[in-house]
Amino acid sequence: MSSKPARKILEILDEFYSSPTPMWIFDQRSLAFLEVNEAAVRQYGYSRAQFLKMTILDIRPFEDVSKVLQNALRAHATFGEVWSHRRKDHSVFQVRIISRLVIFRGHDAELVSAQEVTAPSGDREMSERTE
Repeated sequence: MSSKPARKILEILDEFYSSPTPMWIFDQRSLAFLEVNEAAVRQYGYSRAQFLKMTILDIRPFEDVSKVLQNALRAHATFGEVWSHRRKDHSVFQVRIISRLVIFRGHDAELVSAQEVTAPSGDREMSERTE
């Protein structure tokens, strides 16, 4: 019979893998991806195997890397911060980050959910101003 904490972990992992929102787990020290879900694979354009050879810096625009490194030095949960991310095709888009600290396969890690921020009315206003 499985223990209550073990069942809880399995429930969390099931939600992680089946979530329609891009999610990943990264190592707090190396910033390496430890796991990603299928939604992240679809959103960013990298295969799971490619993600697992990368760090979180690889999905950030170059100009944001120092800011990301400064933020990473402060291991903390995040709720609702907006960051720029970069897909495999180098297109940049905004995401709202929610994260929490976890231990994953013996690593001090963060479990991250990255919901793309869409602002159709803002896009329309921007195009109206530039026309």
